[in-house]
Amino acid sequence: MEGQLQDQFICRLEEKYGSWDRTTSRFGSASFGSIAKDLCISASQFSKLLYGSATEGMYTRSMRNIDRLIEFEQEQKARLQAENQLKALQPAARKAGKYRTLWLGFASLSFFLIAYLLYHFLLSNHQASATLDTEEYTIDHPLKPFFDRPFDAAFDSPFLNESEVHDYCPCAAYEGDWALEAPYKLPLPGNKKPGVYYTAKSADVRMKCSKSDTLNAGKGGVLVAYEYLINEIWVDTTLTPLSPQYFDKETKQFTTAFDTLSFEQHPQFQKVATIHSFFIDKFEIYKDSITRKGEPCGRFATDINNQLVETFELDLKNILEDVLGDLNKTDCSPSENPYCDPNDLKENESVLLFDCMYTIDSENLGIGGGYPYSKGFRLVRQNYSDNLLCHCE
Repeated sequence: MEGQLQDQFICRLEEKYGSWDRTTSRFGSASFGSIAKDLCISASQFSKLLYGSATEGMYTRSMRNIDRLIEFEQEQKARLQAENQLKALQPAARKAGKYRTLWLGFASLSFFLIAYLLYHFLLSNHQASATLDTEEYTIDHPLKPFFDRPFDAAFDSPFLNESEVHDYCPCAAYEGDWALEAPYKLPLPGNKKPGVYYTAKSADVRMKCSKSDTLNAGKGGVLVAYEYLINEIWVDTTLTPLSPQYFDKETKQFTTAFDTLSFEQHPQFQKVATIHSFFIDKFEIYKDSITRKGEPCGRFATDINNQLVETFELDLKNILEDVLGDLNKTDCSPSENPYCDPNDLKENESVLLFDCMYTIDSENLGIGGGYPYSKGFRLVRQNYSDNLLCHCE
């Protein structure tokens, strides 16, 4: 679903601005920054839309704004054509007094039509902008003002400066913006009824070197990450048990039916709420592996479907505090480090993948043992990408 929306978004951009030239980061002659301004979104939101880490709502609203821009251009062309036709009729209208009234009426009608079209577009654009401004609070990273200002702005960046990067190698190469590589989903035990699920939709992550915590991995071996995660809670209205359709008790693995399941494409699944979570992660970088430990800083729910909550007796507070809270007990294996030479890290290509096992104290599905899943982080924007001296030995 996300891939289709990403492709549709890029097609809309090319229709409006011209072909995407990846070497110059432009669509036609338009820069990414100017397009983001046209769409009333931030540069970070545009990056998410372009590289497939945005939400379905962000894609829908942005494509709607592109359609409005295209429509406005067409209206402008029609207005100019009408003005040219009026100018062509003016000499004849002056010679023939009997047509003067008709011409004035036509001109007045054209003026009011143009005014209405402009009002309609500006009102629609204002409404879209207001919607996006609201989403700015819920979608943008909470620490955006501290990490993402222009380099020449009057602020103290949390990233290393150029004189420090070699002292804190290899973690200097990992500093920057990361995103969730792919959505993942899990069942949520601990409810009165079966069929409640969690899906992680996107993550906006800022990683920076730690200058103080160097005990285990040594200087330059520890990253601190601030992770803003968008999740969703879904319910299967048919109350289908997890096993055997979606989980094999013998192998302790999810079935192919669950792996390929898309909640949005099956009407029996209904979204209960959107969950916003904030984590502080600690990554330790070794030559052959990378470890990760996460600590939550809170979560809250929006877009709550109270009818579903009441019908299926869902205790959202319990889900937020206890069920999702037990994700803290998730056991993730160290990731193989494919970037022993940190100079191999590449924007929009490099991924850190962790295989995890989720267990919960209030397990009531009769499964036991926990549920496996994988969580990956993809490098979106690297703070420092010049040559680093701590090559792999």
